[in-house]
Amino acid sequence: MPSNDYLPSNDTDLAGWTQNFLTVANANLVTLGLIAGDVTPVSTEKSTFDAAITSNIAKQAEAKAATQKKSTVKTSLNSKIRVLVRKIQANPAVPPELKAQLGINVGDAIPSSIMPQQPLDLMANPSASGVNKLQWNRNGNPFGTVFIIETQDKATSPWAFAGTTTKATFDHNGQIPGRTLFYRVIAQRNDTLSQPSEVVVVYGGTTPVAPV
Repeated sequence: MPSNDYLPSNDTDLAGWTQNFLTVANANLVTLGLIAGDVTPVSTEKSTFDAAITSNIAKQAEAKAATQKKSTVKTSLNSKIRVLVRKIQANPAVPPELKAQLGINVGDAIPSSIMPQQPLDLMANPSASGVNKLQWNRNGNPFGTVFIIETQDKATSPWAFAGTTTKATFDHNGQIPGRTLFYRVIAQRNDTLSQPSEVVVVYGGTTPVAPV
């Protein structure tokens, strides 16, 4: 049933209605049988109501900004956690019990019957921007397989962890253009590692022998 109340329920509409009421009333006090003192309480309360609306709008804007900031920070936090967890998951020395304590995925209790296969046809292309782009053949490794990328700057250096990915490509960012680096890729499923891929080099050099 439609409302017969002449006062709008919407705050902004009520403020506009009240302003019009006061303007017309003050212009017609005698005709309406009123004096200025009759209208003053409504005018005073109207000012207070206007201030309350302004304050409420500001608080709503602050709440919206706070919610957006929280969402942005949450996304950033999740991203940083996932980067760290991928590094932990790529380390075969981390026991399942410790993963459980961390609250991350432990993996299948029974190792997968799908053995990781040696990545093939590894290629590395450097760029002047300091990004060494790697790509390889998955060699039948299904999607979800983790590929561990390792680097070595000379034959006497141990292999160093560069990152992980589930794709068959990897961008090694922040490198020095012209600096010789060797790369290899290892496939991982659960705690089982494949044989390393062939070793490739950027910016020349001789393929090293990996230290034992």
